[in-house]
Formats: sequence, structure tokens, C-alpha cells
Amino acid sequence: MKNEFSKRNIYPSPAESFGFSLEPIEDIKNDALIVLDANVLLLPFTTNVKNVEAIKAVYGQLVENDKIFLPAQAVREYLDNRAKKLSEMNEALQKKSNQSFNYVGAYPLLESLDEFQAVLELESELKKAIKDYQNKIRETLTAVHKWGWNDPVSKMYHEVLAERVLDDKEIDIEEISKDLENRNALKIPPGYKDQNKEQNQAGDLLIWHEILKIANEKGQHVIFVSGDDKVDWWHQSGKSPLYPRFELVDEFREKTSGKSFHIVSLSKLLELFETDPEVVDSIKTSEEEAKSEPVEDNPPKKRTPSYDPDCEYRKYLKIPISHGLFVNHEKWKVKGGYDTDTYSITEINEKGEVENEYQLFDSTKTSPPFSREIYGKKI
Repeated sequence: MKNEFSKRNIYPSPAESFGFSLEPIEDIKNDALIVLDANVLLLPFTTNVKNVEAIKAVYGQLVENDKIFLPAQAVREYLDNRAKKLSEMNEALQKKSNQSFNYVGAYPLLESLDEFQAVLELESELKKAIKDYQNKIRETLTAVHKWGWNDPVSKMYHEVLAERVLDDKEIDIEEISKDLENRNALKIPPGYKDQNKEQNQAGDLLIWHEILKIANEKGQHVIFVSGDDKVDWWHQSGKSPLYPRFELVDEFREKTSGKSFHIVSLSKLLELFETDPEVVDSIKTSEEEAKSEPVEDNPPKKRTPSYDPDCEYRKYLKIPISHGLFVNHEKWKVKGGYDTDTYSITEINEKGEVENEYQLFDSTKTSPPFSREIYGKKI
């Protein structure tokens, strides 16, 4: 659908949307389906055994009531990143086991001082303590290596969630591809923020389709447990998530005959099911630390310029179709009511030379009516 008619695509039944009232999460928590995202499956690798046991207890209760499910795509993403979590733990221990310590050293002139003799005695005790410390770290590393895939988190999942993975074989990939193209063009959540990823651009959308499918089959509300706070999942206040995007809530209502959709963090889920407040606070800390971790850039790889004649940035900048384009996503930010992506665009002429370079800003309002603005300039 063309951009000029995009709102008809986003809100196909405005009368029902206008009159819809979202069921409070506290009222539906015992009846709703609980669906776990990949980042929530990975989070326990950064917490302690007590918290893992508390999480296991809640998940076990939900399994008994046939209420918890794992999207197949979320499990794939978890499997892809699980080794990284264990490697990070191993690397941190390895660095500590090899860490060098600086001591005062030999100063013969000071040996007649009682104070310096006391320093040497303490230093001797310290050397022994550090050696014991490093040996214990190495023993810990040996135990970690023996885990294989039976680390405490994986073991907990094997015991509780092994039978809760959804089957996505019936999902039509060609249909998903068309849907992804449409959502990217019209900035329809979820997933359009991932369109410039080198891999897995459709990951969020695949999970969304699995959520819609299981909710429709079961005829139930859904509570999606996720640590993803990007603007294609959330309306934001400043840089903090405020409410799930209404487009998602309304599409869920449309596809499930009026059911409600919520997104919560793992800590909020545990709180809803009355887990020990100390555990909830600890999980909150882990969630905040996960958000603060730097996102690694994709490894560089050789690229070829795009000659797509339908590229909207090509049309906006009036670049001839005989010229190739390199489009690089530089950054995104939410400020002043706008969600803005910044791109650097390099124009390549018929000789393979750089013709022009541009900076382009693609902005979408973060509140209704979600209008979009594009501004570019030659640099």
C-alpha cells in the first residue's frame, strides 16, 4: 500500500479501535498466555542461583497451567547467543586468574625500619592469599568447562521449558517477507528498526507472527515478556518505554477478536506472580546492566552499491538510476517527539567513483498521527 494511504493499512477497523478497552494486566495474568523473548531467556546467565530457582518456580507454575510458550524464532536467537554469555563469563574469570599484582619490592635501606618489616610480612601473607585466590579461580574455570551445555540456566530450561517451544513450520516465509517490506516502508511495528541489520532483519516480525498465531489458536490474551525497549515496540517518554505501541495492541485485537496484548520485563512478570521482592530487585539490576552493555557493530564486509530504482532515498535525493548507492545507518535517537534515524549516503557514478555524499534524516513522530519526515543534504 502506498504511503498516502498508510493509515488505512495500519488501522483497518477504526470504529473498533476507537472503542477498544485494554484489559488490565493484573486482571488477566492468570488467564493470559505468557510468551518469552530471546533476551529474557538469556538474562538468567547474568544473575545468581537463587534467582534462577525463583524463575524456575514461576515458569514451572505456568507450565502446569499450560500458559507459557517460547517462539521458535526466540529460541533460535537464544541458541545463537547462549555460547557468548558463557564465553564472557569464562573470559572474565580467565583475566582474573592471570591478573598481575604490584608489590612494594626490595628496598634494603628500609629493612631496618619496623614499619617496613610489617609491610613485608603483610606482603607475604598477601602473596599467599592471591595465589590461593587464583588457584580457586582456575578450579572454577575447570568446573565451568565441564558444564558443556549443562550449565544451571540451560539445565533449568531443559527441566521446565523443553516442551514449550512453538512450531513455526506452517508460517509462510514469502508472506513474512512481503509483510516485512510493507512494514519497513510504512514504519509499522514491530521490526522496522532492524531493517538495516546485516542479518536477522525479520527476527522480531517472525516472533510477532508466532504470538498472533498461538493467541488466535488458544483464544487468549498475551503477556509478552521482553527486555527489548526499541521504539518499534514501545511508545517512549524521553528514552524510557512508556506503553506498547498502539499499532501492536490494535493489530493483536484485530487478529484475535478483541483480546489484549501487554509487554512486560522479566522482573515485572516475577512481581506479578508474587516472587520474593529481593529476587525481583536483583533481576531489575540485571536488566539495567544488560541495557547498558555496548552493542557491537557488525563486522565489516565487502559491499556492492545498490541500484534499486524504487529506493525512497534515491527518489528524495533525485539520484539517477544509473548511479549506485551505499546507505549506512549512523545512529538513531528519540528527541523532541521524533524518532530519528541518521544515514550517510554515498553516490557512485558509472565509473565507480564517488559522485556525491549526503547526510539524511528519517524522522517519525512518536505520538499520533505518527507522521514521517525525510530531510537530506549534500556534504
